[in-house]
Amino acid sequence: MEGGSSGSKRRLRLLLAALLSLWPELLFGRARAQPRQVNGVLGGSVVLSAALPPNATVREIEWSFSAGAGATIQIAELSRGRFERPDPGDRFRQRLEMFNATSLRISALEPGDGGLYGARVKLLPAVVHDQSFNLSVFEAVPSPRTRSQLLASTAEWCNLTLQCQGSGKGAVNVTWRKGDAGRRPRSDHQQLSADGTTLRLALQPGAANASYACTVSNPADQKVVVFDLQTICRGGGAPASFSTSGYVVLTLILLAVSLGGAFWCWRLNSEKAAEPAAAAAAAPAEESPSDPQYAEIVRRSPPEGNDQGLGHPENNPEQSPHKAPVTTIYDQVRRTPENAAEEVT
Repeated sequence: MEGGSSGSKRRLRLLLAALLSLWPELLFGRARAQPRQVNGVLGGSVVLSAALPPNATVREIEWSFSAGAGATIQIAELSRGRFERPDPGDRFRQRLEMFNATSLRISALEPGDGGLYGARVKLLPAVVHDQSFNLSVFEAVPSPRTRSQLLASTAEWCNLTLQCQGSGKGAVNVTWRKGDAGRRPRSDHQQLSADGTTLRLALQPGAANASYACTVSNPADQKVVVFDLQTICRGGGAPASFSTSGYVVLTLILLAVSLGGAFWCWRLNSEKAAEPAAAAAAAPAEESPSDPQYAEIVRRSPPEGNDQGLGHPENNPEQSPHKAPVTTIYDQVRRTPENAAEEVT
């Protein structure tokens, strides 16, 4: 009997110790509850809302912030509908505002805004609730890179692949969903790649009227792209169907190539047209070498000797070949004594 009573006393002491260890939780309710997770997008905004008991009347809410092992600072106070900032020059500056009587709004989120936020809620007449929020800030999800490819199309089957990949920084999750309430008919055969970015489908004509949606997401943001299977299967064997950005890039490339080809053809035709003109301009200069000589003879001034008579046919032996020069005996007699005198001398 004594052994049984000693065992009962030991169990009673253990129960009392357990109750004492739970006393803070019983007294302050959620004082040791896990922080609620809140996700925000870089540059966006989030709202931290304190949870209250039914029919509770709020007297005051004090908001605090701590990042990692840093000190906890009081950033805002909501009291009877009034919003006050203890230190307007802190890192939040003008980015904090009262969303409603129990909520705090943080706008233009920055990477350093991630951390632990506390809300001490004071209710009437004298009840205090402590709540906490763990805020994580993520980058926005860029539009995914998409591509669809028609592998084969017959009267019975349409085989195609859909590709959806995330872009930019940060890890993203890729999920696929069928457009008609997520139900997959028996005629729809699909195969997903190991990384989840490529979906291969084999469809019968009745199933080709459906659509598939690709969702690229992180904990704070997501982008959705919808593939119209009927449009792809009617592509007539086209090798690929790109997204809107792909069409824009392809159009710009084709436009640049077309302009370059047109300029090259114009330049080639201009060079061919210039060659005959250059040859025609050079030919007269080679065919009239006597022009400068003729100009020189005409412009001799003053005239010398018998040049004055070159213009008359009767005085020019070249122009009057039928008239021989006249030589008289008198001319011969005049020249002979002069020559003899020179020999005597």
